[in-house]
Amino acid sequence: MKSLADLPNEYHCHRNFYRSIWGEISCYRCGFKDIKFRKNYEYCPHCKKKMSVKSETIFKGSNLSYRKIYMLIWAWQNKFGIGEISKMIELSYPTIERWFRRFRASLERSKTVLEDIVEIDGSFFGRLKYGSQKLVAGAINPGSKQIVLEMVGARDSEAVEDFVNTYIKRGSLIRTDGLASYNTVSLYGYDHERCDHDRYIFGPTNHIENLWSVIKRALRHIYRDLTFKLSDLNLILREWENRYNNPEIFYTVDNYLKFRACSKLVK
Repeated sequence: MKSLADLPNEYHCHRNFYRSIWGEISCYRCGFKDIKFRKNYEYCPHCKKKMSVKSETIFKGSNLSYRKIYMLIWAWQNKFGIGEISKMIELSYPTIERWFRRFRASLERSKTVLEDIVEIDGSFFGRLKYGSQKLVAGAINPGSKQIVLEMVGARDSEAVEDFVNTYIKRGSLIRTDGLASYNTVSLYGYDHERCDHDRYIFGPTNHIENLWSVIKRALRHIYRDLTFKLSDLNLILREWENRYNNPEIFYTVDNYLKFRACSKLVK
């Protein structure tokens, strides 16, 4: 689906939703292949049972139509602003924010361990003038584009050691800026290359710097000036890890429903 003009009608959204969760259009109880789709449920003429595919997903209990569910997921996948989505789908800002939170929570936590060449850096998220900022450590493999993001409490050498030893394979080449906390990286069993940003040398870390730019630009558009709740930052970081490490989830609405919307998969 390239735009909302390609969005099917309610009936076909319902069928597609069912197929994405159960794999085919048949009764998941008895296997009968001619089930009937009604507005709020499915009906099997063979076993005479009503069922609701929503009850097997994070949409259990939701009054959203299947078409609105498709619109909401598609807009989230394509990084639409919450204000834009509110006008498009006629849902309130808090409601959309709450659904974003559920979509992110359904994604798997990262288990990625980076290797070969890895760029690392830290960046602050939030608003400094309100005294509400959080420090995020990030790492990216420029070749594979795999990333790791984690909130950390400090920029000292101990925090760097914990992050590096957890997420980067020993023997890798680590590229950093000139922060003093990185001085001991080579002692942990890594090769270390650094660049001096004070002298406007950014080449060795341009991928991680670009990652911060991409994420913050998207968040400004979605939330307007980074006004998201800092309590949601962990889930936002999980979303962006998946955008890079598992991009297929964001290709289509059906892909998201197939891989992550089933409640049995939600941790």
